[in-house]
Amino acid sequence: MEIDPTGNWRLYAPVLPDGATPLGTVTVGSETGALVRIDRTGAYCMLVGGALRRIDGRSVAAALGHACRKPTIDGQRINVYLDADSIEGARRLGGGNISAGIREAIRRVARHD
Repeated sequence: MEIDPTGNWRLYAPVLPDGATPLGTVTVGSETGALVRIDRTGAYCMLVGGALRRIDGRSVAAALGHACRKPTIDGQRINVYLDADSIEGARRLGGGNISAGIREAIRRVARHD
């Protein structure tokens, strides 16, 4: 697998599915396509035209150099359950990152207490 984070993903996928984030291009074997991450699930996929094919996330992380990367913030991983409106609000506050949006919402509330 070869990944080009600066690759022109639009050549392979002029339209992205809702909730997909483009990450460049990916070549698996002889096939090249847009590399996208599905925001809701975190799954990595190759997108060519309208065909979406899931690819191994560990291979993508290793190719991107993110394997075993330590978190950039000091904290603890937890699971939360949010309704669709809260997820979208957190995504907007966090610039596409739901966790960052939740942290920003908590900071805003703390400033007003």
